[in-house]
Amino acid sequence: MPHALIVEDDPNSLSGLSAILAADGFSVDTATTLAEARAALTRFIPDVVLVDLNLPDGSGLDLLQNLPAQPPGGALPVIVMTGNATVESAIEGLRHGIWDYLLKPVNIPRLRSLLARIPRPYELTEEVQTLRATLRQLGRFGPMLGRSGAIQHVYDLIEHNAPTEAAVLISGEAGTGKEVTARTLHEMSRRRKGPFVTFDCRTAANLAATRSLDSILFGHERGAFNGAEHREQGLFEQASGGTLFIAEIAELPRAQQEALLRALDSQTFMRVGGTHQVVTDFRLIASTRKSPRAAVADGSLHEDLALRLDAAAVALPPLRDRGDDAALFAQALVDELNREASARGVTDATKQIGPNFLRECLSYEWPGNVRELQDRVRRAYQASGDVLETLRADEAGSPGGRDLNGSRVQVTVGTPLADVEEMLIRATLDAVGGTRHRAASLLGISPKTLYNKLQRMRLN
Repeated sequence: MPHALIVEDDPNSLSGLSAILAADGFSVDTATTLAEARAALTRFIPDVVLVDLNLPDGSGLDLLQNLPAQPPGGALPVIVMTGNATVESAIEGLRHGIWDYLLKPVNIPRLRSLLARIPRPYELTEEVQTLRATLRQLGRFGPMLGRSGAIQHVYDLIEHNAPTEAAVLISGEAGTGKEVTARTLHEMSRRRKGPFVTFDCRTAANLAATRSLDSILFGHERGAFNGAEHREQGLFEQASGGTLFIAEIAELPRAQQEALLRALDSQTFMRVGGTHQVVTDFRLIASTRKSPRAAVADGSLHEDLALRLDAAAVALPPLRDRGDDAALFAQALVDELNREASARGVTDATKQIGPNFLRECLSYEWPGNVRELQDRVRRAYQASGDVLETLRADEAGSPGGRDLNGSRVQVTVGTPLADVEEMLIRATLDAVGGTRHRAASLLGISPKTLYNKLQRMRLN
């Protein structure tokens, strides 16, 4: 039986909360002050703590320093209860590491929804053993991939934030894997059995032509507007019990950003045309290609919403800053394509990656990041034989990717090496139409190295 500690100085609230938790299968210990709570924590480690923000001998947040840093199974869920929540107090609590907060009077369905996600002791042990056996093996972290120090830091942030209910902002260049990161956060959270609902703000303008954004987010009642023939759930209700992922949140109109912030603060919202409040029960994860600071500076991201999301922020590194991860991605994708081909009945579906292909993967800067790499590798796989020799294998006039347009460089014995290098660079640039990234990949050097060589050639 899971065990709860309730720290509340109001007798009626304490009695009511104790009854609710007991009915939901928890054994309960109670305290009315911080001193009593600290004494209780010396006797046992609870599975969840409910603590009032304002206690006779201090703030409920002061109790966090007395909790075990890492009890068996992960961080201890702490739910803070308050009668006067503000953005500032919520952010402060989330930064202190609380799991979630509840407004007083406590909404019982929301409380029970949170309690349902507290793992029972036998579930906790099994989950921890599974995670320890699988996470980070061979550079894998759930659906994510990578061994570099830059991505390992991201894994640390995910492990820290996933068990909480804090809203999360994921930032990074296009193609860095923001949605995969959001799914990983969801799958490692206590909401993983609930839905994962996505909304891309870049499609908002097209959707708004047939249905208002407020209706998309909050839903609407029958008769709320012309064509509203029945009640329809919005994204907030569709994500109930799970996670709502809003992609490119800086492109959400200002009015809807403010409405989203109000819903997060009040933990309620109202359907379009509705007359009563609906309790929120989703975790928000948002993403942006802009840096949060730049988005606030140019007015595309509401400052208070950015503050709320910044309490648990994850910045994804571009692929060019991830060491050998590009080669790891390429090998994993070729393995996957081989398995797919074998499943379709293709005989000898065992294509391999050649050393030149790996050199190209590591020397190219990947402006489109992981998404571009996946696209390039897929095309090269389809155009190659048993061995993938080059990322350019699919290009016209490049059989096997070795001989673009049949170009040749003839060198007379005794020609100085510097002249040979210059001839080869010029011929390669001509063959690829002057595209430096393509030329650098074929030459097996980085674009920066090619640029420096071209500068020296001009000076000479």
